[in-house]
Amino acid sequence: MINLEFFNKLSKKERIGLVVALVIIIVVLVDKLVISPVGEKFRRIDQEIDFSEKKLSRDLRNINNKDLIESEYKKYKDFVKKSSSSDEEDVANILAEIESLARSTGVNLVDIKPQATKRTDFYKEYAIAVEVEASMEQVITFLYNLNNSEQLLRAVKLRIGLKSKESSLMKASLLVTKISV
Repeated sequence: MINLEFFNKLSKKERIGLVVALVIIIVVLVDKLVISPVGEKFRRIDQEIDFSEKKLSRDLRNINNKDLIESEYKKYKDFVKKSSSSDEEDVANILAEIESLARSTGVNLVDIKPQATKRTDFYKEYAIAVEVEASMEQVITFLYNLNNSEQLLRAVKLRIGLKSKESSLMKASLLVTKISV
């Protein structure tokens, strides 16, 4: 294996130095080839375990809150049904709801204009520009009923002012939106 003649020619200090150098080289090689990769694998596994534990705790929390989640889902499931009707039918339903709310609160609809439907990956947003005239109390009641309608309509923009200086009637312009899945 090792040339003994070469090793025997070395002095005692040189032999000790050679053995120490070989031991250091072997230790470094074992560290680089065995210990470091194994240590890195353990660190990676620890990170995966931490991630899995966090995911498991979140899932367990969801399981523990199952009844609450189901009750909340039941409240809103009727509102998130996929619309099987066309855009025109959806807009017609929204217009009918706005007209019905206006009649029930005594608000006069001056103008009502459907806007272009905005489409995204998983929902459609319908917008209707509405102008109304009524007393302040009637306008507030109309807005309240609009925001609490069964179709989940929302007044997102509102501009309100007096119809004229002598009149107590208010003129309001608003943008009503509805999100449909």
